[in-house]
Amino acid sequence: MNEDRYDNVDGLMGAFQQFSRLNWQKTTMFGLKPSEIRVLITIRMSKKRTGKDTLTVSEVSRLLRVTSPTITQMVNSLLSQGFVVRTSDTQDRRISVIQLTEKGELFADKAVARIRDTFKGMIDYLGEEKSEQLIELLNGVHAYFEQLNEQPDSL
Repeated sequence: MNEDRYDNVDGLMGAFQQFSRLNWQKTTMFGLKPSEIRVLITIRMSKKRTGKDTLTVSEVSRLLRVTSPTITQMVNSLLSQGFVVRTSDTQDRRISVIQLTEKGELFADKAVARIRDTFKGMIDYLGEEKSEQLIELLNGVHAYFEQLNEQPDSL
């Protein structure tokens, strides 16, 4: 087998490690943690897509691929800061639903705009052609890691 094709493995590993050291997704915005921002954006985008004002904790959990207790913690924090309200579902009182307050909607819109501006800057920096290539490559990387995650662990 030709091992020359793996000459770039260290370079590829190094490129991925650079992203973890950058903490580009870990910066706070307006005093909120990135995970809290993702919850707000998820609720906001769901409303724009479906027209539905509310989501349950389990729906947010499924959309973000995070456990429900983790989402509950974030929702409690957002609740105390006035970004969301929690109410009982109109159909089933045992289920609680989360809804953005006006403050939460404004914040989510600002966060989305800021994130979009960041990626617009990346397109300006790389150019359209390289940006398209990057999208294609990253989608391929994602598909590869999804396949790896589906394989059972072996020793």
